Amino acid sequence: MKNFRKLILISAITGCCFGSANAENTCANAALNRPATAISSTSKEIPSRAFDGDLTTNWCTSGFKGWIQVDLQNNLSVDSLKLYVNQAVSGNTVHEVKISNDMVNWKTVDTLSGYTSNNQLLEVNFNPALSDVRGVMINTTTSNSWVAWYEIEVYAFPSKPTVVQNENVLMSSSTINNQWYLNGSPISGATSQSYTVTVPGSYQVGVKNDSGSELMSEVVSITDATVGVNKIEKKDVKIYPNPAKDNIVIEGVASGKIELLNLQGQVVKYVNVSDTKTSMDISKLTGGVYSIKITTNDGIIINKILKK
Repeated sequence: MKNFRKLILISAITGCCFGSANAENTCANAALNRPATAISSTSKEIPSRAFDGDLTTNWCTSGFKGWIQVDLQNNLSVDSLKLYVNQAVSGNTVHEVKISNDMVNWKTVDTLSGYTSNNQLLEVNFNPALSDVRGVMINTTTSNSWVAWYEIEVYAFPSKPTVVQNENVLMSSSTINNQWYLNGSPISGATSQSYTVTVPGSYQVGVKNDSGSELMSEVVSITDATVGVNKIEKKDVKIYPNPAKDNIVIEGVASGKIELLNLQGQVVKYVNVSDTKTSMDISKLTGGVYSIKITTNDGIIINKILKK
C-alpha cells in the first residue's frame, strides 16, 4: 500500500532538519544547480530551471503526466523537500516522490495527493531522514494542466562515506569532494572517487560538504598492496638496475603500460610498452623508494624500485 498524504499549503518557508537524528550536520539545498533530466520539456522550460534557485523560472513538460529527476552527485541523507508549484489550472494532483542510490533503480517513498494551485509551496519531511540517496524524482501521475515546477529543493546532509575494496583499487561511495588519506595524512592529488593502492598502510577517504566540514570513512588496512591482483609471472619479467640512478629497464613485456608511483600512490612517470625491452628515464626524480606497476592484458606486476 502506498503512503498517501494530503497536500498542504505552506504560507512561509521554514527551516530544514526537523526530524534529523544528525542535528550536528547542517542541511543545505543539495539539488541546487545539480544535473537534472525529465521525461520531456518545452524548448525554454528545461529541467535545470527547476533547480537553479530562481522562482521566476520553471520546468514544464507538455503533458498532464510526467517526471523530473535530479542527480545529487553524492549519496546523502535527505531530510525534507520543498516543491514550488507551477500549475496553470487549479485542481487535484498526485505526485510520487521517488529516490535512488544509483540513478538507475528507483523506489517510491511518498505519494502526495490533493488540491493544488499555482504558487503553492508543498513541503515533505522525512523522519528519520532517508539515507544513501543519490537521486530524487518527482513523478506526477495525475494533473489537470501541464506538469511544471518553479523549483524543487532537496534538503540533505552528507552521509558517512564508505570504501569498497576491489583487489588493489579502493572506491569511495561519494562521486565528488573526495580526499584519500594514508596513515592519517592526506595523499596529495588523490581526490578522485577511486584510488589505486601501491603501498601497504591504513587508508581512509574524507568527503567535504558545501560548508567545508569533512566526514571520514572507516579505516581500510592494507597489509599487502598486491593482494588480490592478478599478477603475471614475475619470472618472465626483468626490471633492472635496482637501485637505479638514471634509467630503469624492463624486459619481458611486449605490450601494456608501465607506471612509476611514489609512496603516496601518485603516478610520477609512465611509458607505454612498445618492445620487449623498455627504458624509463628517472634521472630527474628525487631519491627514494618507488613502486613500478606493469599492466598488461595478462595481469599486473608491482615491484619496489630504489632511486639513488
